[in-house]
Amino acid sequence: MEKMKKTGITIAILIVIVITALLSVSCDSSKKLLEGFNTTTFNSDIAIRRVDGQEPLNMPYKYAMLIMTDRSRFEDEIVSLNISSVRYTIGDAGFKMSNYEGVFANADSEEVKGVINSLKYCKGITTLNGIVADKEDSKITLYEGYTEDLLEDYLQNYAIIPSTLSKHIKAGLSDGKKVIYMQNSETNTFDNFKIIGEYTTDNEYDALYLSFAAFSRAAAGVNFDVSNHIDRMEIDVDENKDLTDFVFYLNSIFADYNMLSQYTKRINRLNETYPYMFINTVGLEPVYIEEDTDFKKNVITISRIDGKENLEMSHLYGDAFVKDYFDYAKFITDIVISTGRKGVNPADYSSGTNYQPYGLKLMTLGRSQDNIWMDYPLPPYHQAITSISEIKSDKKNSEIYFYSNYTNKDLVVQREEDYVSRATQRGGAMEGYAIVPAPMFEAVRHYLTTDQQVLELYTTDENSTNRLYVAFTAIGYYELPEDSTDQYDVIYITYVGNNSKYEKEAYKNEYIESITIETRSDADMESLTRYLRQYFAPSDVASQYAGSINELGLEYEYCYTIKENVD
Repeated sequence: MEKMKKTGITIAILIVIVITALLSVSCDSSKKLLEGFNTTTFNSDIAIRRVDGQEPLNMPYKYAMLIMTDRSRFEDEIVSLNISSVRYTIGDAGFKMSNYEGVFANADSEEVKGVINSLKYCKGITTLNGIVADKEDSKITLYEGYTEDLLEDYLQNYAIIPSTLSKHIKAGLSDGKKVIYMQNSETNTFDNFKIIGEYTTDNEYDALYLSFAAFSRAAAGVNFDVSNHIDRMEIDVDENKDLTDFVFYLNSIFADYNMLSQYTKRINRLNETYPYMFINTVGLEPVYIEEDTDFKKNVITISRIDGKENLEMSHLYGDAFVKDYFDYAKFITDIVISTGRKGVNPADYSSGTNYQPYGLKLMTLGRSQDNIWMDYPLPPYHQAITSISEIKSDKKNSEIYFYSNYTNKDLVVQREEDYVSRATQRGGAMEGYAIVPAPMFEAVRHYLTTDQQVLELYTTDENSTNRLYVAFTAIGYYELPEDSTDQYDVIYITYVGNNSKYEKEAYKNEYIESITIETRSDADMESLTRYLRQYFAPSDVASQYAGSINELGLEYEYCYTIKENVD
């Protein structure tokens, strides 16, 4: 090894238990934050733990795969990802090291064979801390030209080997030939790893440390995921950056330890019921995704000035409420724009009976491997909504389970980042969201992510002037009580996206059936009613608006009524 180039400085890494110091300067809530956890490895700003408090982590590979794939989105926020796999046995029943004869001098000697046979396990790591956590009092040397961040590389494969083995590397061997092969005995897949460093330790020299992404692919083989794969996941962040978006992102995957109750009726992005949580020691502000409903309300209803029972309101009013949402959203807690159930159920007609179809239908979209989703028999009806209140009214005592960090407010206006101009093969844009029946969700519960649940609203009318393709992605599902006599016969889609149909001649005269707005009893009603008066007359002075034109260029046909302090 004398002739092997090394960096002038050997990277000496020791485990330092910093929690005592951290707690000495933090508040009481930080002390409570860490109670019950093994803090000897809690050396990062953010640590991922099991919600049930159990150890080890035993997390599926897909969690790391998602975060490492999205890493580039948070280049400024993330300083480092510290992810380690569980130990995988080296041997006939696990991973085998092969094709090393050209790397080590006298590879057939008893000495070299003894070192190789002493290797008991291998681990995937993204930082050198993965070695230190595994081998205390370790010293790691990276060879000249190599840096720690290579262990996070998603495409290249690297290895750090024990110094007992590195001393047998052939003198003068070029870096490009310092390669070992690791074969997964179970899947019969293998990959090569370039040796970029070595470690010394007071413990046993019985482990190989491999770059995490490459090793995980080898562990997965032909599978998309590996269960119980991750032993450790921690994240260091730049506290001087605005971490708001990053924390919001974390909430889509992990529960916040400070707000666990928010996640009891949620499904994370990876199709699981939030089994993991993040704990932070840097004072990250929590994201509030649970909406409080336990308060007295003011309820605003819209009715016709002429007293007719049916509202028969133009979609232009609904479109205005959507377009203006952020002008009045801070004053309200809920808005329900109801357009009624659409579709025809063939089961209502005897065999052979001709019936008039509605003209718009939903279909599932996906790839060939999404066959369960693609072939799912869809309910006969769909209904446009702006609130889960309408689902609960339609399906009595139903429960709504949102995916990720989506909330009821997302049913009014689509998030900007979720809009896709050409989301379908037929050119339809991703314009809205859907709440699907529980059986649809359960059918694809095994899918890697919830992102695969996409639907398209399309016209069955062959008339090209009425042609329409609009995509919706599911952000939740509704579940009926076990004793319910109701059926899973409706998919709920957002008014946004569905309102594209009003551009077509066949649907432009469809009506809004009702609009109801709720606020807190102490809301700024003056500001809200100032907004409403652009379109509707106050019911107690409606006669004063006779003959006047509203902001839509229409006569004042409708008025609003406020009921205060409703339970």
